[in-house]
Amino acid sequence: MDLWRLLRRDALRNVQSLFLLAAFAAALNLSVLTTLNDALLHLEDGHGLERLLLIFLVSAFVWRMAQNLLMRMASKRIQAGLGRLRVDLLRRALAADLPDVMALGPNRIAQAAGAELQILAQAVPTLVISVQSVAAIILCLVYLSSLSGLAVLIVLASLGIGGIIVARIVAKLEVQAESIHESEVGLTERADHILKTLRECKVNRRRRANALADIDACTGELHRKRFQFNVLYADYYMANELAYYFSIAGIIFLLPALAATEISTVVLSAHAAAFVAYPVITIVTSYPSYMGAETAARSYLAIEAELKTPALPPKPAPGPAVDFTGFSTLALEGTTFRHAGRDGIGSFSVGPIDLTVERGTVIFVTGHNGSGKSTLVHMLLGLYPAHRGALTVDGQPVAADEMASYRDLFSVVFSDVHLTRQLYGARDLEDGFAEELFDLLEIADKVALDGNAFTTVELSQGQKKRLALVAALLERKPVLVLDEWAADQSPYFRRKFYREIIPWLKARGITVIAVTHDDAYFDAADVQIQVDRGSARRLVPARPASEPESLPAV
Repeated sequence: MDLWRLLRRDALRNVQSLFLLAAFAAALNLSVLTTLNDALLHLEDGHGLERLLLIFLVSAFVWRMAQNLLMRMASKRIQAGLGRLRVDLLRRALAADLPDVMALGPNRIAQAAGAELQILAQAVPTLVISVQSVAAIILCLVYLSSLSGLAVLIVLASLGIGGIIVARIVAKLEVQAESIHESEVGLTERADHILKTLRECKVNRRRRANALADIDACTGELHRKRFQFNVLYADYYMANELAYYFSIAGIIFLLPALAATEISTVVLSAHAAAFVAYPVITIVTSYPSYMGAETAARSYLAIEAELKTPALPPKPAPGPAVDFTGFSTLALEGTTFRHAGRDGIGSFSVGPIDLTVERGTVIFVTGHNGSGKSTLVHMLLGLYPAHRGALTVDGQPVAADEMASYRDLFSVVFSDVHLTRQLYGARDLEDGFAEELFDLLEIADKVALDGNAFTTVELSQGQKKRLALVAALLERKPVLVLDEWAADQSPYFRRKFYREIIPWLKARGITVIAVTHDDAYFDAADVQIQVDRGSARRLVPARPASEPESLPAV
């Protein structure tokens, strides 16, 4: 059971106290039963009934308190465990090789860390009560055996036959639940696609109609599967009820026929069997929650396995951390990376690449779309592990356990930048550097600092890129990597970027590596790396024949 594996590993550590409390609550439940049965035997004894009523009230009150405490303890422990699971999954994603994460899909990881763990959290109350219910059933059967061993056999036989029928239904329910989960994932993906392509859908009626028809078909399929699940669940519920009814009927009709039994024993045994009803029904009704939690746990564990990383990053070796900040050169030496296509078809290789980055230089990476520019940058960042060759600093290969220190050299603004208000990687925000950057990038009237965050990120696409550049520079790293940063800027600001901002960065000693298509400004680089079909060659940037002297600000 994947759910039990997950909870036992991460949430239910040191569960002895929980099990003892569940057993205590079940014992109090049994006390209620035995008190009521004793009352049935002393209906004519007024003083005895008063004493039994007091015992009943105390037992019921303490049972309620114990059950409430059990729920609180289990919920707190499991919620803490689920919190650890969420953080651990994100740690695994950060520790895994980027190609593995991208192949798995960030959306799938986010769903497992969010919605699916929420399903587990919501299932906690019913699961905890179910554990207590199992203990209550066992104790009730023990009590029933003290009344009549034959009555216990009748109840177990009824429950056993019912259990065989239920098990067959449960197998179908599990298959159906897995199918529903897959349909829900597909429906979420389609809905997310529509919301992310609202503009495209609005300007293309056929696209909009096809997208809506597709999501309507998926919705219909999901409704059909849910209906089938509900029908199966109704059969499951009725099979459990029939098993319960037959156990009571067996005591009433069969017990006197099979053995000489006093009427009082039959009544008390039937009442004890009836008392099993509530915990049985509790378990039965909690099963859909359990199935949803089981499916979510299975999905979570599958993602863990696919990420191929430990739950926690290994502890750093003792001694001083590797410090590359004083580097003179970074280099790719005969480095090759291969994008594996599905089933080995359609793979694409970049390399072997020989590229040296000298500190303080400006390097432009150019080439057509799909030529391998982004892959080359990812290789240089250490995000794509080289299949061949080496990544070196000052001629020395970077070891696997040094890669995190190596990556600390870079601040990056990717073309698909995701901007948040929080400045997680910024340092020294009190020295006025942020305000200088706001002025340089001409967004001081749009945004400011609010503690360790921006006041807003609700800006145009070009302004977001400028704000992302501010965030990157506030990390104060020696190397700045920009992926098509100027593509969303106005002609005025594009020129300012190449003619003013890049020289300003170089003057501050920042090494700039920029992926760009702006051939009118290639001369702003010290080195141009032309990428074509996975290979790269070094060019000497040439100044264009003519260039507008200035453009009006916009």
